[in-house]
Amino acid sequence: MEYMRSEGLREYKTKFLEAVYFLLACGMYYFHNEYLDLGIHFMYKFVLAMVIAGLSLLTFLVRTDLRRGGGLFRCLVLLALPSLTTILASVPLWVFQVQQLTQIRRGLFDQIYGLAILFAAAGLLYAFGRRGLWLNLAAMLGANAVTLVRVVRENGIGQYLEELRTLIVTFAGETGPVIQQMEIHELTFALGIYLVYYMLNWQECRRERAARVLLAPTLFCFLSGFKRIGVAAIAAALLVWLVMKLAVRRDRGRFFLMTVSFAAVGVCFLYIFLVKRGLFEFLALRFDLDTMGRRELSGFIDQYYWIGPNYFGNGAGFVSRLFSDLPEDWTIRALHNDILMLYIDVGFWGFWVWMLCYLPLRVWCVSKWQGLRYGVICLCLQAYVLSTAATDNTLYYVYVTGALAICLMSGGLEEPGEEDHAGAEPLLRRKNTPSKYAPKSLFKIF
Repeated sequence: MEYMRSEGLREYKTKFLEAVYFLLACGMYYFHNEYLDLGIHFMYKFVLAMVIAGLSLLTFLVRTDLRRGGGLFRCLVLLALPSLTTILASVPLWVFQVQQLTQIRRGLFDQIYGLAILFAAAGLLYAFGRRGLWLNLAAMLGANAVTLVRVVRENGIGQYLEELRTLIVTFAGETGPVIQQMEIHELTFALGIYLVYYMLNWQECRRERAARVLLAPTLFCFLSGFKRIGVAAIAAALLVWLVMKLAVRRDRGRFFLMTVSFAAVGVCFLYIFLVKRGLFEFLALRFDLDTMGRRELSGFIDQYYWIGPNYFGNGAGFVSRLFSDLPEDWTIRALHNDILMLYIDVGFWGFWVWMLCYLPLRVWCVSKWQGLRYGVICLCLQAYVLSTAATDNTLYYVYVTGALAICLMSGGLEEPGEEDHAGAEPLLRRKNTPSKYAPKSLFKIF
């Protein structure tokens, strides 16, 4: 009797803690542009991310699990390397080029916000195990639902559904004023990461009730914020998965995986080279393709960089500050090409170090820590992000960074609740073995 009462109290505490984290995460995803003015503007999403991280640290101090905490910490260090690389590469450029304080603040805070969401993601996984992955997704959908309720209340459900149908049928060619209010780009791209994760890891996801329940709302919200490059990026991720499935040999799987990872970095650099040589202008003139202003943006930024090892960059925040200083009649306030922006900011060598940390190093570590199958998932998820970054600002989107991080870190976690059983294996495995819930076949999806 005493045992049952203790278990009931424990369950109540867990549910209460989940509700607190859910509300904090909902606020983090809902207030995507609002900020707290303390002389320096702090985005609410940054403040709430740090609160989540702080609560998780408190949880660690109260209920210490060194095995899980240590495993998540090494993942955290791995995921933080690109941001740290950007800061280290930018500091000498900021100093010796005597860059404006506005640029330094912009460049530094972009990286700090990204690091904050990494801590929040790790905190959710530490507090709740694999359930944290779906709690995070539920918070995203909750924030999206609040926006949806407001839009429907103001304009009516009929108008909303009609514009949503038009948006999908025309492949985002026609976007009505009502559906535009649901276009939270940062959140939509983050939901795309979860959709890719569902597709590549369905065999494991379908075992979890939360994953099954959240699938349909995730797809609906992604379509409500429909982005053509998002759909194309999902196709790119699935193409990488298909290539790995058809070409890889089990005995040389990691070698092939790393070869594709390095090749992807080379493709990113080739893309920058082609943009410099007039890729968008060629597409516009030869195929009469609407580049949505990217031809003009590439022409505008062309004077500020060149291709070669003697280009050392201008420091993080340079491109962002450049666009913020444009006249008010300019309607576009971003380059919409984060791969190129990264190169312009941190230079030739900084770009290569950043990319090697972002792709091959992550893929190698994840495949070693969680198994080859999760290494392939890691490669595909990052292929999705880099594909969107070719024509958008996703590399520095906080929500995208967080969604990618929590999906990558959750790969080594067991089913929720197993850690509570006596004699259960620690949640985050250190051995080079996949989760026992993963399918036996390396590439089995369905």
